[in-house]
Amino acid sequence: MKITWFGTATILLEIDGEKLLFDPFFRMNKKLEQPEMSTFCDVDFIFNTHPHFDHLCDLPQILQNTKAKLYGTPTAYLRLETQGVNVDEKVEILCPHDQMQTKNAVVKLHRTFHVKNNLAIVLKTAMRILFKFQFFKAIKILKTHNKFRMGGDIVAFEVQAEGKTVLIFGSAGMDERAHLPQNVDVLVWPFQGRTNMNKYSLPIIEKIRPKTVILDHFDDAFPPITSHIKTDKFVSLMHKKHPEIKVVVPKYNKKIEI
Repeated sequence: MKITWFGTATILLEIDGEKLLFDPFFRMNKKLEQPEMSTFCDVDFIFNTHPHFDHLCDLPQILQNTKAKLYGTPTAYLRLETQGVNVDEKVEILCPHDQMQTKNAVVKLHRTFHVKNNLAIVLKTAMRILFKFQFFKAIKILKTHNKFRMGGDIVAFEVQAEGKTVLIFGSAGMDERAHLPQNVDVLVWPFQGRTNMNKYSLPIIEKIRPKTVILDHFDDAFPPITSHIKTDKFVSLMHKKHPEIKVVVPKYNKKIEI
């Protein structure tokens, strides 16, 4: 099994030749590397964790160029329908607790929440926009964001294959009532949304108890709303408190063997 990160929350999982793609998105920061369209279209299954624009807005174009279907929440179905996607043909609705079988994997859904932005990051973002004089660019992004409102649906995907379990979050929020799998082999964890991500992430990871944590969503994907999030302090914190858990900060388009 191999995992490849293509920026933001985009994860490609390869299982004995079968390709499962999660939350494909072409980053709006032109200074960052961008995948070819064929990278996202040459897959067998596409999954969406929630309908925010940095997880969903490029799917109309992607779905036009692939034979794969999208598997996502009812809100994702509705958002794509408004964007002109033939949803009856290209989208399959999945809900929390649903389970599906691909050729080489079992995929389960778990209800989660979106990370709650703290006041500090809201103020920090506002100040960054102000001092960089990027009002119009920020407004354009916010208009795109408004087309892909949450609607309350957000899930994590549990993938079981080759005797291993991978748990993929789309945003760093957890439903305390949910019975998430524990002792998983790999947790893909979005490291974005708060100024205190180190302190915030630790108790959630301690509850799931993965063998390996792969961080994503830490990149400056659509400035000036986003910024690059430093991960070194979190890596050091985990090494100190939980040396048994391996933490990986992935490199763009570099395969990680599981």
